[in-house]
Amino acid sequence: MNKWFRGIAPLLTLPLVATGCLFGPEKESAPIDPPPKNSQQQEEKQESSDDEKSAKQNQLELYFLSDEGMVVPYSLNVPKVEGIAKEALEYMVKGGAAEKELPEGFSGILPKGTEVQGLDIKDGTAIVDFSKKFLDYEAKMEDDILSAVTWTLTGFESVKKVNIQVDGRKLETMPKGKTPAQGLTREMGINLELAQGVDASNSMPVTLYFLGQSKDNTVYYVPVTRMINRQEDVAKAAMKELIKGPQHGSDLVSALAETTRVNSVKVKGDTAVADFGKELLQYSDEKKASRNALNAIVLSLTENTTAEKVKITVDGKSDVGAKGGDNFDKPVTRPKQINPSGI
Repeated sequence: MNKWFRGIAPLLTLPLVATGCLFGPEKESAPIDPPPKNSQQQEEKQESSDDEKSAKQNQLELYFLSDEGMVVPYSLNVPKVEGIAKEALEYMVKGGAAEKELPEGFSGILPKGTEVQGLDIKDGTAIVDFSKKFLDYEAKMEDDILSAVTWTLTGFESVKKVNIQVDGRKLETMPKGKTPAQGLTREMGINLELAQGVDASNSMPVTLYFLGQSKDNTVYYVPVTRMINRQEDVAKAAMKELIKGPQHGSDLVSALAETTRVNSVKVKGDTAVADFGKELLQYSDEKKASRNALNAIVLSLTENTTAEKVKITVDGKSDVGAKGGDNFDKPVTRPKQINPSGI
């Protein structure tokens, strides 16, 4: 484990949650002082204000650039407006107003000055029209920009693929790396890497979730698409790669111990049942699993299979506990957003 990560290990307790909620770091509660006499009125006013604010905002999962050069999902409150998908992309422009809400070291990923001139969603395809500033990027950023746009827009249920235009004209390929800019889907991957010793012509992608940490100690999940040797059992292969952890020299870390065994992974209907060895329970003296490990398993399995929920067992037993007292004896649903701000 990286040296900088050891110091915050006790803080890495990210809760598993139900549909519609978010994966994100917990913060310890401050000591509670005796409430003043008018506290109930203040609380009622605050709740009313919070409810009113919530009614005017959407929590959206957007994609930004970390200072390690990774494309990272981060969920922000975006005002509810007509054309919310267009608004989402505008929040991702470098130097924009959204940057003040990001963790230290995060920045917008779309070239500075980019304007989203239009966005139309039809039959599952989002056609987004950028201004010419969209093409003002460094060549090394080409894949990252396309990944960020694609993964942000396909986060909306109505969008399955993305086509890009510039000034109203279809952009067949990006100008610097000649990467296709039409028919973009999540199958193209994100933060793409090739596993050591893999024949690219006989490979397949698996998307894995590792942990990163910003300069201000914000801990977040990072999706990494790794090309591995083609095999039939994609789900089990993904779990084995998750356990292997990030590539050597990466600033990311794995939430699972390298000694963890994968006994089996089976997808039944909308649920993936993943059975691990007892090594999964080596997180504490109480023989419980790390919530980060369980979260990473849920995110990775739902990304690589058709499953919407994940049931985790250890040597066939379903009473898996996590540090902090939670019990994971029931299937857990993938959240709609991860890495939320303001939590």
